[in-house]
Amino acid sequence: MPVAIVAAAAGGERSCSTGTVSYVSFEPPLLAVPLAAHGRTAELARRSEELSVSLLERGQAELAVRASRPSTGDKFVEQEIPMLEPPEGSIAPAVAGSSSVLWCRVVGVHPHGAALLFVAEICTSIEGGGAPLLRFERRYRALGTAVPVAEEADYPL
Repeated sequence: MPVAIVAAAAGGERSCSTGTVSYVSFEPPLLAVPLAAHGRTAELARRSEELSVSLLERGQAELAVRASRPSTGDKFVEQEIPMLEPPEGSIAPAVAGSSSVLWCRVVGVHPHGAALLFVAEICTSIEGGGAPLLRFERRYRALGTAVPVAEEADYPL
């Protein structure tokens, strides 16, 4: 899975958390973003009804580790995570140097055990151009070569 840092801000506070995201729909462009139900990032995303998803670049594994640490303050500052300011109309910061950044509007929140599953519509995105950081078998990995197939599938990803 791609490694993401999910960030949110509300009322002058901001926080982030390491996680993963999944594609839900191409039209409208929707993602599923799980966050710890009692975490600060989830609380801020619920209050602001928005979040950012920074898909990390393969050289940013240490940032993923730092963003996963607990915090009661501004994790961007405490963990020295390089910040990208949000575009006009958004308040959630993102991670500078990411492979891709998506700013999203929360369209649904669904409790599941100790997690909240946020369904978020992508409003704005930027491409950083670097290869993505992946998580497989509990280790960080880089993207390998493409696997050849006789015919590509006809879906948007």
